Amino acid sequence: MLLKVIWSVFLLGVYCEYEFRGYDLCHRQLTCSDCIAHDSRCSWCSDPGEKVETRCRTFIPGITEEGCTDITFPEGHLVANATAEADFESIVDGKIVQIKPQSFKASVRRGSSVKFTATVEPAKNFPLDLYFVMDHSHSMKDTLDTLKSSVDAMSNMLKELTNNHRIGFGTFVDKTTAPYIYTTEAKKQNPCHSFNDENGIVCPPAYNFNNTVSLDEFEQFSTLIEVSEVSASVDRPEAGMDALMQVAACKEPIGWRDHSRKVIVYLTDTGFHFAGDGKLGGQVERNDGQCWLEDKRTYSKEQILDYPSIHQVVKKMVLNQMIPIFGVTNKVLDLYRELRSFFPYGSVGELSEDSSNLVDLIVSEYKNISSKISPRQTESIPGINVEYIAKCPIGEGEFDPVGVKNGECKQVGIEEQAQFEFEVSADECLAEPKNLTIEFVGFGQIILDLTTLCDCECAAVESEPAPDICSGNGVEQCGACVCNEGWSDDLCDCPDGQLGNQTFCKMQPDGRVCGGPTKGKCRCGECDCIPPNYGPFCQCNNEAERHCDCSGNGQCVCPEGATRSMCACEPGWTGERCECTSNTEDCMFNGVECDGHGKCNCGKCECEESYKGKFCQSCEFCDRCQEFKACVLCVVGDSDNPGKNAEDCEDCDKALEVFLTDERKTDESTENWCEFEEKGCVYEYFYRPPPEEIKTTRQYLYINNDPDCGPINIIWVIVGVMLAIILMGIIIICCWKCVVMYKDKQEYKKFIEDMENTKFASTQSPLYNCPITHVNNPIARKM
Repeated sequence: MLLKVIWSVFLLGVYCEYEFRGYDLCHRQLTCSDCIAHDSRCSWCSDPGEKVETRCRTFIPGITEEGCTDITFPEGHLVANATAEADFESIVDGKIVQIKPQSFKASVRRGSSVKFTATVEPAKNFPLDLYFVMDHSHSMKDTLDTLKSSVDAMSNMLKELTNNHRIGFGTFVDKTTAPYIYTTEAKKQNPCHSFNDENGIVCPPAYNFNNTVSLDEFEQFSTLIEVSEVSASVDRPEAGMDALMQVAACKEPIGWRDHSRKVIVYLTDTGFHFAGDGKLGGQVERNDGQCWLEDKRTYSKEQILDYPSIHQVVKKMVLNQMIPIFGVTNKVLDLYRELRSFFPYGSVGELSEDSSNLVDLIVSEYKNISSKISPRQTESIPGINVEYIAKCPIGEGEFDPVGVKNGECKQVGIEEQAQFEFEVSADECLAEPKNLTIEFVGFGQIILDLTTLCDCECAAVESEPAPDICSGNGVEQCGACVCNEGWSDDLCDCPDGQLGNQTFCKMQPDGRVCGGPTKGKCRCGECDCIPPNYGPFCQCNNEAERHCDCSGNGQCVCPEGATRSMCACEPGWTGERCECTSNTEDCMFNGVECDGHGKCNCGKCECEESYKGKFCQSCEFCDRCQEFKACVLCVVGDSDNPGKNAEDCEDCDKALEVFLTDERKTDESTENWCEFEEKGCVYEYFYRPPPEEIKTTRQYLYINNDPDCGPINIIWVIVGVMLAIILMGIIIICCWKCVVMYKDKQEYKKFIEDMENTKFASTQSPLYNCPITHVNNPIARKM
């Protein structure tokens, strides 16, 4: 009994929360369909007549039913298909059951969700289609030889995982036009000519892609692959994207089965051509993503279509649930890891230079793929969200109790189970049912036939005129009146209006109609209030006014535009309850309101930042030391001037109350201490506001009356005298130097003047002998 009472009180509290705080998030909806589509918590009361105050309301069990006999409150549901009861590894609709269940029919309301659990168990002999796509350039000869000799060993190892497997094989080189292959006739016939050694190796002509061994030719695999030979091309990138597109698009020529795990093993030691590269060779037409294998073997449009883009290849492979395994050498490992990132699943393995690890790599990567279970939504639906928790096996048939949100399960063994708890929620209403597909690559998929519940069944029934209920001016639909043109209101009795004229009865911002169903009713766009409520929107209450607390300083009134009754304060009082005085007398300090550092509110000072105290007269971080320095010097005095009384000092502001003290600043001091040095003495003082109980306009200044002048330091005196002597010597030397330079300048000037006044005469030196000697040749005259 006690629990029942507690539960009832709880429900009543929830109801009151909706009614009086938010006033029911659903109540603004005017039709049944709008109500149901608005939120999953909304319900519609279809009882006919005027007695229903609010038809759309939040559904609360045990409370909403009161006062309403016909409630529309659709709830989401989920129905699984026949595979929910089928055994794992049994065959249903031609498929081996690895997922239970595989399809649902679900209906969900906007703002709610449906939950279901899917169990996945890898089957022991699930069909496997394994197709090799191999680069057939000359550098891959070792890989081809290894594959030829290892087919039987690889098949035996795969039998440990599944007896139902098939292997196919296709090869690619490049497009057979320049600049991708050699164009001379000799090179066309033997593109490996440059690789010839003493034994004269010969390669067959290059080609684009060739389906050498189809999956349905697995029994002849060893024979057909034995005649396969490598070829060569000019550039390093090859036609790998062309090959992958044809393998993914050509279901029948390749031999893919409908219900199998489809794995493509891509082997190469080089890169690949991108979309657009084909334009160099004249292939300007965009790749169409279709199958073009001539006689199920050779790609026939390689000289017409450009290389496909990565997106096209990924899209085609994902559409057909094909899993890639890239076996590549170390030099291109990073490239193919980047390519793998475009796929939602798959793996990359490193192929040794001599390809000796080929079989181990393929079997190992396949084990990883076949033991990893990861769901994926194939196509997003606007307004629909899918979340899940992966609960992986932890041994002995137990699952991880917590799980990983949106995670995956790895290393799930054959006949082990993993669980996935899904939650599908709707944020919007769907215009029509949608199929939501959740794919478990290699294991199957779950198809959810999803419908959103956004309509009322009663709204689909053809309505008839209801003269008794809708005043003859409308029809009844889901209990409510749908008025004819020109009429409105709940009973269609208001002319020249429109459905939903309650807009004129709603007061902003809460949007309640006439204050809520307990306060009034909207009639023809006006509120008909239920006493003691009154006002244009029934927002005021006479009963409340009788008990309205205005602190004895005002009266309760309902002024125009008010959302409720409120206090009208007497002069000199403010505040919601008239509790604050507007008199600032109690805030005055120094003749100024709050000392000029705050505002008076309700008779108390509200101080500005950094100021505090009853009157904001104290500043925690303000520095007034410099302001009081002159006053301190005047009061204490120095070596030249004796101290005076503060009253006799012109430098002491009349607003200061000066006290002499013998206190000194210590590490424990909490006062606003100041100090400065003047003529070798240190002056200390501090200031504080007066006690709050003393009503004064003066500032208190405490000055230490014994400045610290300290003893004479003889060392500094000696140093000072020595520096003075040195300075004097330098000055004397400079003066002597200046005098000497001046005298030298005068002497030089006189020398120049003497030189200019001296006169010289031209004469021959008595010591000079002419260097020329004249000799007469006696013979010269005869000749």
